[in-house]
Amino acid sequence: MKPIDDFSYVKNNQVSKDMTNLIRLYLPIVGSDAVVVYQYLTSFYDGGQKKHKFAEILNHTLFDLPRFEEALAILTGIDLVAFYQDLSHYVIELREPLSPQTFLANPVYRRLLESHIGDVAVADLEMADLSQLRNLSKKFSQVFSDKGEVDLQPLQSKTNFDLESFKQRMTLDGLYFGHEKQDVIALNNLCEKFQLTWFDAYQLAKETASHHKILPKRMLVKLQQPQEADAEDFSREEGVIIREAKQSTPETFLAKVKTGLGAVTTTAKEKKILADLVEMDFLDEVINIMVVYYFKCNQSATLGRNAMMSLANIVSSSKATSAEAALRVLSQHSQAYSKGKRREQAKQTSSSVPDWSNPNYKEETSPEEQARLDELKKQMLSKLERGGD
Repeated sequence: MKPIDDFSYVKNNQVSKDMTNLIRLYLPIVGSDAVVVYQYLTSFYDGGQKKHKFAEILNHTLFDLPRFEEALAILTGIDLVAFYQDLSHYVIELREPLSPQTFLANPVYRRLLESHIGDVAVADLEMADLSQLRNLSKKFSQVFSDKGEVDLQPLQSKTNFDLESFKQRMTLDGLYFGHEKQDVIALNNLCEKFQLTWFDAYQLAKETASHHKILPKRMLVKLQQPQEADAEDFSREEGVIIREAKQSTPETFLAKVKTGLGAVTTTAKEKKILADLVEMDFLDEVINIMVVYYFKCNQSATLGRNAMMSLANIVSSSKATSAEAALRVLSQHSQAYSKGKRREQAKQTSSSVPDWSNPNYKEETSPEEQARLDELKKQMLSKLERGGD
């Protein structure tokens, strides 16, 4: 878009110039620049009679082009303007602000307004509750015949995320929001971007929740997760690890691995490390692969924060969002996290299977120590193959 480009209004698209709802409901959300642009468009609307230059708007509002484009984008996002383009010029369609009842009945718009002016101020904008009064209004079919052509459909908002149904399912399953206002807006955006129903969104929220807390950022990671091909390039041992990583929460998975190593309890520090990785938006299956590789590279039965965060940096920088991808990425870096025990043969034939999962693996140590390690590795892999039984 350039200042010299042409635009025209949609024919017969006159909207009300009453700015009451625009100022009361939309201004705190869209800001003054967007309101100024909307007022200009409604004030200079000409019925679509001729073309105009964007320079006319810039001259009158004293905006530069980027400032105008940002304001226009905001107006389209909240459904006050629709913006089109054909081969020769742009077209602007004006939309009327929603009524207070319609606006505040929309859970996303309401929470967005609450985040700007507060719950109390939004409640003051609500119309009085008429539910206890007797409604004497007629139904459409009672007023118009079957041949009636008048369309009295109320204005519909662009956003249709069914928050009430979503929250009912949350109550049944014991889920909760960490930050409801922000989470509701994020859920709505996910539904719009990925064409999800509220039920689709709920199923995904339940799958990616941590300790019953809904995490929209992890939902986004899951939605953007690339489709993995059949795991034919993975060995049987790798398949066991991937399968169990996808089925277990990090705490459950860690407990199984530690049991295989002869450890009994998961410490509070270990749980904090896993919780921090969840807050960093890693999916459970990816965290579980990090756990496997931690024990591959460290002679310890307890997770260490620094080493786990190093693995997290590797996975994050490689944008690995699935167990398969994390397994491939970490297999290429496992040598760097084995306490300097880099052997030339391992560099050439490095497997993505942790050493303890290979029945032919032999460590350069005493026979007695080797026998003890082999038994621990056997127990760990057996534990995963049995699914933690």
